[in-house]
Amino acid sequence: MALDYVRKQIILEKEQSDQLRKIAINEGISFSELVRNFLNAQLRARVYSEMEVAADALLADYTNDRELTEMTSLDGEEFINGEK
Repeated sequence: MALDYVRKQIILEKEQSDQLRKIAINEGISFSELVRNFLNAQLRARVYSEMEVAADALLADYTNDRELTEMTSLDGEEFINGEK
């Protein structure tokens, strides 16, 4: 499957660029791949943060409603990642 890339230009501080370049070299990957990896990690963290906020908003209902607690087998990483 071919990836769909979009070229973007960003401006980094020199220190940021130097640090990222060193990390990329140490990991044996391109600067662009490293930046994509960092962005993906931040995007995943944002999704989990949004999920946590949503879960907190539903916590009272979830802990007090027996019909909702019957679905606890669907909770957790296995459900999110499609694993069994």
